[in-house]
Amino acid sequence: MSTSDLQPFRDLALRFARKELDPKAIDSDNYPFCDFNRGAIRTAQEAGLFKIMLSEAHGGAGQGIAALCEILFSLAKSDASFAAIVFINTLSKSAVLKWGSKPIIERFIQSQLIAFPAYDLPTDLPTDLIAEKMGDAFSLNGRVEFFPLAPVADALILPAKIQDSEVNVFFLIDARTKGISIGEPILSLGLRSCPVSDVELDRVETSAESLLCKDARTEYPALTANFRPAVAALAVGVLSGSYEAAKAYAKERFQGGKIIVEHEQVGLMLANMAVLTESGKALVQSMAQAADEGKPWPLSDAGLILLTEQASRATTDGVQVLGGYGYMKDYGQEKRMRDAKQIESIFGASPLKRMELIAEILRQEK
Repeated sequence: MSTSDLQPFRDLALRFARKELDPKAIDSDNYPFCDFNRGAIRTAQEAGLFKIMLSEAHGGAGQGIAALCEILFSLAKSDASFAAIVFINTLSKSAVLKWGSKPIIERFIQSQLIAFPAYDLPTDLPTDLIAEKMGDAFSLNGRVEFFPLAPVADALILPAKIQDSEVNVFFLIDARTKGISIGEPILSLGLRSCPVSDVELDRVETSAESLLCKDARTEYPALTANFRPAVAALAVGVLSGSYEAAKAYAKERFQGGKIIVEHEQVGLMLANMAVLTESGKALVQSMAQAADEGKPWPLSDAGLILLTEQASRATTDGVQVLGGYGYMKDYGQEKRMRDAKQIESIFGASPLKRMELIAEILRQEK
């Protein structure tokens, strides 16, 4: 799909961001010490932002990763937390469609928000939740820590280990099921209005039908492979927002007898941010196009690591261009710096992703 074909999705996200996110992004970042922005969630649903990758039969637009990346990039420029909500919910519903039975799909695909353990390394899922086989059903006991969207979700996609085995699976369960206890929201480093909390399960009974996939160790990495460009789009979107804010400030602020954009060090920082933004957008487009063509870019892991880490570092320059103001919440730059750092941890912390990358390279060379 050409960039011109994606323009309507870009425009849709930008209009939504200007109206719903720009006026509220800084205030919403106070969560959990403020209300969750349910109004923006409802408006996003009505606009179809949560259904970009759903088929027309399920009320969606039937688009691929490239369209999702355009939306996430545009949203993240204004508020990466909300963009992360769209990302996690899209990933969750893709998992439901890929792994769920027809009754499960019909029951959950229209759910407003579905929580997913997106901060876990796909090849190393947590095993603190145990599923005990009980005839044709299961009893779930244990916990899932730092679970994104859990405090506000309608349903939960839970990673679990089958008792007395080495098999990892996923279950899809209504968040209001008896025995599920969702903890208080955790004050995370960034993406604060995409809230996380710990979830406890005490003898939660569920049918075998709620078992989404029977081998998460292989099926989950295969699912996430196509979503790496989307995570990179989040990072580049945050970087772009930081660059635009820094550039606008530098063109208006006078110091030392001239506007600060004319100071060499400031100009170099802005130039570095511009280079990373434009090259990052091009790399995301290449990764997304390959994913949509069914042949994920061979080095998409490396691309994801590179873009998320570089965006995280460059948003520090975005803070520094504003001087002392950059560290104040009112200007939004310190939020972007924290959000970029949090995005690095999606699909596992950067050092873990690096170790997984070199392990995969060595496996392929054998």
